[in-house]
Amino acid sequence: MENKKKTVLILAIIVGLLLTGILSYLNAKYINPSDYKVRNITVSDSHLPESFDGFTVMFISDLEYGTYFTKDRLERFIDKINSCEADVVIFGGDLFDKDYNPVSNDITALRTALKSIEAPKGKFAILGDFDYVTEQRSALVRKLLYDAEYELLQDNNISLHNATSETINLIGFNYTEGTLVTDQAFANITNDAYTITVVHGALFAESLPNQLSDLTLSGHSHHSQINLPFFINYNLYPNTGTYGPGKYNLKNTMLYVSNGVGTTTDDFRIFSDPEVLFIKLQK
Repeated sequence: MENKKKTVLILAIIVGLLLTGILSYLNAKYINPSDYKVRNITVSDSHLPESFDGFTVMFISDLEYGTYFTKDRLERFIDKINSCEADVVIFGGDLFDKDYNPVSNDITALRTALKSIEAPKGKFAILGDFDYVTEQRSALVRKLLYDAEYELLQDNNISLHNATSETINLIGFNYTEGTLVTDQAFANITNDAYTITVVHGALFAESLPNQLSDLTLSGHSHHSQINLPFFINYNLYPNTGTYGPGKYNLKNTMLYVSNGVGTTTDDFRIFSDPEVLFIKLQK
């Protein structure tokens, strides 16, 4: 009788593990990749001008449109974004999946969707590594973003206003395989000015001038898509270093890293929710 109970218990454990594995697989494959999350972040800083108290920034990265992120996912994603009503929207690079060849219908769908994102104080973008796979891809992405009314931050600095003469700085660096060159973008930035910097690769944050970027945003790593012990491999994403998602207080900036939105190579996400960052600035 005792042996029978042990056998039943062992079988129950095996069945439970199998069911857990099957459900985890189904979630990772068919639910999680399109279950878009909004990570709400409040950033407080004495450098922030009074008129920007309560100003909101939406950071989107790594759409990887094409292979897995298709029109159906895009429509659900845009609805999620517009429900947040951000003042500014910033795209952090990688519009198409690396090996995907866009067709005219893709371009039309993306242009329409990105243009429909509402941001009364402006929409901005940088280019990621997948946006540079060919010269044709780079030209296509630049034109598509321009047509969708995004201003490309080409390693330069622009000033944002919020109904007064007060400003904050927005700096964006396109992806590079070499050293990040920051001299020109930060040439006229002072320590008492509030500055947001966008990079495609968290490791670039270490190269920013000391204490001149108050807030730095990055995507690129996807949190490896499969966030399990012994499976995380940030080396698949150059210029990521050891930075997973979340907040990092570096000596030269406060860095936030996003999981990004899309998937590449495999359409899986395990403990690595597709997400955007919704940032509220606070004086």
